[in-house]
Amino acid sequence: MGKKMGRREFLGKTALGALAVTAGVQAGLRKGEAVAQTAASTKGTGMKKICIEEHWRNSEIVGLNLEWAKTKNTPSSVNMKAVPHAGAGLVDFEKIRLPLMDHLAIGMQVIACSSPGFQGVNDASVSVATAKRFNDQQAEIIQKYVGRFAGWANLPTQDPKAAADELERCVKQLGFKGTMIQGHTNWEYLDEKKFWVIWERAEALDVPIYLHVAEPSPEGRKIYEGHSELMGPVWSWVAETATHALRIVGGGVFDAFPKSRLILGHLGETLPYLLDRLDEGYVMAYKTRTLNRKLSEYVRENIYVTTSGRYRPEALICAISAMGADHVLFAADYPYAGMKEAVADVERTPISDSDKEKIYHLNAERLLKV
Repeated sequence: MGKKMGRREFLGKTALGALAVTAGVQAGLRKGEAVAQTAASTKGTGMKKICIEEHWRNSEIVGLNLEWAKTKNTPSSVNMKAVPHAGAGLVDFEKIRLPLMDHLAIGMQVIACSSPGFQGVNDASVSVATAKRFNDQQAEIIQKYVGRFAGWANLPTQDPKAAADELERCVKQLGFKGTMIQGHTNWEYLDEKKFWVIWERAEALDVPIYLHVAEPSPEGRKIYEGHSELMGPVWSWVAETATHALRIVGGGVFDAFPKSRLILGHLGETLPYLLDRLDEGYVMAYKTRTLNRKLSEYVRENIYVTTSGRYRPEALICAISAMGADHVLFAADYPYAGMKEAVADVERTPISDSDKEKIYHLNAERLLKV
C-alpha cells in the first residue's frame, strides 16, 4: 500500500496540475491566434459555413422605426458614424455581401430585418401589412440568389395571432426557417400569455425563435444615465436580452411547449456562464410558479447560442463546455460585425475539427433544415 499523501503535498500537486492545464490552454490559444492571422487574409478553413444572424432592411421599415423611436423616446444606442460600412451593408447583396461570403467560404446567410424591425412599429395594422410585404421581398432575394440565403420570418408581434399566422405562411409558403424577433414589443415580453400563440405555432411547425437584442425601456435606461458608453452593444442590450430570455424560462414557456427552441446571439448573452448561479439563486428566490426543471436545464436543453459579434477564444470554449458543441452555431451579425472577423474568431479558438464543423454548418443544417 502506497504512502499516504499529506495535505500540503496534495495541494502542491493540485496546484502544479492546474498550472499545467492553464499552460496547455494558453499554448492552444497562442496557436489559435496564429491560425487567425491566416484566416483573416484568406478563406480560412475549407469547411462549409452558414451564418445565421445576418441583417438587411429597406427604406419602408427604416421610416417606421424612426417614427417609433421618436414617439417612444427610445433612440438607437448605435453610433452609426463609428460603423460607416453598416449602412451600405444593410441594403447591398451583390457588390459587398456575396463577394465577401465567397472569399470566406461562407455558403449561406440566414437573413432578417435589422433591429428594431417590426417590433419597432407603432401601429399594429401597419406592422401586419408591412411585415407581409417585407417577408415577400425577402423571399424574392432568397429566390434570386439560389442557395446563398435563407430567411427568418419577420413578425408583427403587436398582433400575436396575426404574427403566428404570418410565421406559418412564411414557413409553409416561403420556406423560411423560423423567426427572429427583435426583443420586446413596446416592453411586453414573450413570456406573457398573449404571445403564447406564437410559441405554440413555432413548436407545431418545428422551427426555432431567435431572440435578438433590443433597447431597454425609457425607465430601464435610467440606470445608464451619465454612462452612455454602457448603452447598446457594450452592456444594456446584453442585460435586456438575457433578462428577456430568463423571463421566457421562468414564465413556464418551455414547460408549456417543451419542444420549443430559443436561439440567443453573442454566445448566449452571458447565460452559459451563470448556470450554477441561476440554480443556486432560484432555490432562495420567491417564486410565482413552480417549474418542472432547474433553470440551467432549460438553458442547456431548450436554448441554442450563436457566435455573433466579437469575443475572446476563452468565451467560445466556455460556451461549448457549458452548452455542448451541438448547441452552438456560427453567426457574424453582419454588417454590424464583420464576416472576416467572425471566421477569424472561430479559427483562433483551440477546438476540435469535429466541434468546429458542428458550429460552422452541421448544427444549422440539423436545426434549421437547410
